[in-house]
Amino acid sequence: MALFNLLGGGISFRPDGRSGLNPAGILGPLVDSAYKKGLYKYPIDLGGPDKGHFILINVNEQIKTAYGGESVSGASPTVITNRNFLSSTSGNYDTSASAANALQLGGNVIDEYNNTRIGQTLNSAVGSAGNFIVENTGAAGQEAKKLATSAVNVLQSVAKNIDSKIGVRTIRRITDSVALYMPDNLNFSYNQGYSGLQPGGTLSQTALSALNSATDTYKSSGNKFDTSAMTQNLSPFLLNYLAGKFGPTGQILFTAGTGGMVQNPMLELMYSSPEFRTFNFDFLMFPRSEAEALQVLNIIDLLRFHQAPELVRGSGGYFLYPPSEFDISFYYNGQINPNIPKISTCVLTSIDTDYAPGGFATYEVPGQTTSTPGGTGMPVSIKMRLSFKETEYLVKGSPLLPNIRNNTISAKQPVSSISGKYGSEYGVEIN
Repeated sequence: MALFNLLGGGISFRPDGRSGLNPAGILGPLVDSAYKKGLYKYPIDLGGPDKGHFILINVNEQIKTAYGGESVSGASPTVITNRNFLSSTSGNYDTSASAANALQLGGNVIDEYNNTRIGQTLNSAVGSAGNFIVENTGAAGQEAKKLATSAVNVLQSVAKNIDSKIGVRTIRRITDSVALYMPDNLNFSYNQGYSGLQPGGTLSQTALSALNSATDTYKSSGNKFDTSAMTQNLSPFLLNYLAGKFGPTGQILFTAGTGGMVQNPMLELMYSSPEFRTFNFDFLMFPRSEAEALQVLNIIDLLRFHQAPELVRGSGGYFLYPPSEFDISFYYNGQINPNIPKISTCVLTSIDTDYAPGGFATYEVPGQTTSTPGGTGMPVSIKMRLSFKETEYLVKGSPLLPNIRNNTISAKQPVSSISGKYGSEYGVEIN
């Protein structure tokens, strides 16, 4: 966003602020949605004619937090929506979800077993034996029985809290949200992990190469077993492998003495794993009024609050609830912009704030001799960098990727029909 567009009609602190602002905001459908109670925005007139593009950051808090916000009914974090979709089309790819399915299957088998006559008879016998042991071991036996019962109850509780489709996702969408002008950097990197293999010179590769050489010798001799030729052809493989045991020097000396040959490393490139995408967004904020300065401070405080973990009460500081997670989407004129790739639920790995990007300078309100939030002492400019990491990796069939086999966008297709495909996934009113 150009600086002159960002600054608009100038800077004014008290008493009137900037003239011409719509007190209710200019975000239209977004402000009127379920998120208006927890929405902070910069600039304050975001959504105006020259500021129609913006980035929206929705907050997904931990369900068990003691500092809960107001949940949004019917809106799910993007990662949960995506995993539900993939589970229904391609099966589970989450370890905990697979474990939940296994536990559920195991529980069903046990229930069926307990309903049979054999199962009831054996359970009765095992119960009698357990009672006999407890009765004859006194207090120690009683404590062991309580501990075993408690352990079983914990495992059952954990199993019940794992969703068989999406695994462990302990977050929910709340009204807290931030709308900011579009950052100047929108870099999307798609990376995959590959591992280089070098099987040349290993014992297994030496044996395979020697066997191939022996086969070639056998064929070249008219399918006759020539012991002398076999031995002569196999010797270099064995000697090279043994020379390698003395390190690179021994192998170089061997290859130099056998006609200047070098060992083929037989390099291979194998796919290893997908990688999570990361995103860095930079924002330079120049508050133009006390109201806009308060918005800036509230945005920073909101993000810092939700990025922090939380001590689990009653655990003696032993456990932490993880920080909140975030859904990021890009808008134009109150609608999802289909020209920018979608992002799944992210964690906020770092927040960098520079309160003096151009040298330290603050606003001074006439007649105000003490610092107040958004007033005297407010920095003239603040630079903020948000670094996010996606919580799911991209696979074919994911709503995050276009399905080029049945979803080709034509030049004549109206924009409204394109945006309709994506809007409902983000929990924001599009129409």
